[in-house]
Amino acid sequence: MRILALISARGGSKRLPGKNIRLLGGKPLIIWSIDAVKDLTEICDILVSTDDPKIADVCKDVGATVPWLRHTYLATDSACSVDVAFTY
Repeated sequence: MRILALISARGGSKRLPGKNIRLLGGKPLIIWSIDAVKDLTEICDILVSTDDPKIADVCKDVGATVPWLRHTYLATDSACSVDVAFTY
C-alpha cells in the first residue's frame, strides 16, 4: 500500500506568529512533522498544504512536496483540515 501524507500548516497564528517555522530543538516546528513520516515505507510522498511561502520553502528544502499555496479562505481559524484535503 502507498499512502500520501498530508501535512496542513497555515502561516497565520494569532498567539505565536510564524510558529511553524520557529525553531524547536534546533529545527523548525514543521520539520518535526515531516520527519515523523518520511521514513515510513508506506508513505509514497509528503505533501504540505500551506498559504505561506516561507513555510513552503522550508518544507521543500527537506524534500516535502508543496505544489501550490493554499487559498486564503482555507487558512482561517474556521477552516478545517477536511476542507483543506478535499478542495484540490
